[in-house]
Parts: sequence; C-alpha cells; structure tokens
Amino acid sequence: MPKRPLVCDTTVLLYLDRIGQLHLLRALFEPICVPAPVRLELDMGRLLRPDTVDPGRLGWISMVPVGQDEMDALPLNRLGEGERAVIAYAKSHREYLAGLDDLQARMLAEAVGLRVVGIIGVLFRAKREGLIPTVRSQLDALRLAGFRLTEDLYQGSLQLAGEETDRVADR
Repeated sequence: MPKRPLVCDTTVLLYLDRIGQLHLLRALFEPICVPAPVRLELDMGRLLRPDTVDPGRLGWISMVPVGQDEMDALPLNRLGEGERAVIAYAKSHREYLAGLDDLQARMLAEAVGLRVVGIIGVLFRAKREGLIPTVRSQLDALRLAGFRLTEDLYQGSLQLAGEETDRVADR
C-alpha cells in the first residue's frame, strides 16, 4: 500500500507514543505534519507529564503553520485548536489524511469532505502491512494507557480485524 500524507492531532501522537507504536506512523504515512496548535498542546502536556511526545524532536515529522483565517473558515464548531488546525490544514491540502480520534472532530472533517484515520485505523493498516501481529494487543495497551475505548468499539474493532472477540454471541 502506498504511503499517504498525514496531518496529525494530539491524541494520535500521544497514545501511539504511550504504547510504544509511534513508529507505525513513519512506516505507514509520508509526509507527516503536525500543526503548531497540536505541538503547543503536547508542549503543555509535558508540563504535567514530562514523557509526553515532542514531535519537534522527531526528524520525520514536519511542523506546519495553519492560519487563524483557515480555522475560522470552518463551519461553526466547539473543537479545540489542535483539531481545528488539523482539519483546516487537511482542507487546504486535500491529499492529506486527517489523523483524528475525537468523534466530533471526525464528523466535522468528514462533513467538509476529508478522509480521516484514527488510532484504530492506523492499527488496522499496521496489521495489514505485517507491522504488528494483532490489533487486540494494541487495543489492550491503549486501554491501559488511558485511551477511552467503549466495549462496543473494542469488540467491533476485533471483529473487523478478524480477531476473536470476547462476546459469546460473536463466537
């Protein structure tokens, strides 16, 4: 599968790093961009948790500016600056996938015609490419790292990945 360009939000970077799988982005996408507001969110996160990823120190991630006017041109929403910047950047660079996990952000991105990929989508791609053996182990690690994942999404993801689910009715 050819690598696609990706503009990434905080959650995707933060949680892939926390489960030791940040390298999957580099293996699956190129180039990878992070808007300035996302970097700022991660910088602020390091004040509370010093091990928070710093995309500026990764030579394979490019920091990109996003104009306030581009973010203001989006439909009215209550998203954070980072999510808005990702959507605005992807909207003006249509070849980019928007790396988003927040449901409202994903819905807005799709409403303006963008293609979206979240952490689970990254894990599906990684399994297809033979970069990880199972999605389940990564989903379990995400849960342990504090990533909010409903039981329905967890089980549905296992089913889509062709892995055994925990539901009796699914067996």
